[in-house]
Amino acid sequence: MNPSIQILKLDHNEFGSDGVIALSEGLAINPHLRILSLTYCGIDARASQALFEILIYTRSALEDLFLNGNLLRNEGVVKVLYGVAIAKSLKKIHLSDN
Repeated sequence: MNPSIQILKLDHNEFGSDGVIALSEGLAINPHLRILSLTYCGIDARASQALFEILIYTRSALEDLFLNGNLLRNEGVVKVLYGVAIAKSLKKIHLSDN
């Protein structure tokens, strides 16, 4: 049996946008992840394209995305929301304190 990660919580890790960009290379093609939590990770607008790619993956099972407490600002939040509009399985997104 090949167990697949369904919940990934990396809260309060200061890997920033570079970390999200690296992480997205795998997550943008992951059909199993249901919950992704990246709160207070120092993510700024540079990571918004990577987050967009994760959201628009056609086989994505992602239901909940937590991005609270980052530095996305208006530009980054807008890009992420474009991905939310395309995402088929996403039920909740948390963007407070950005």
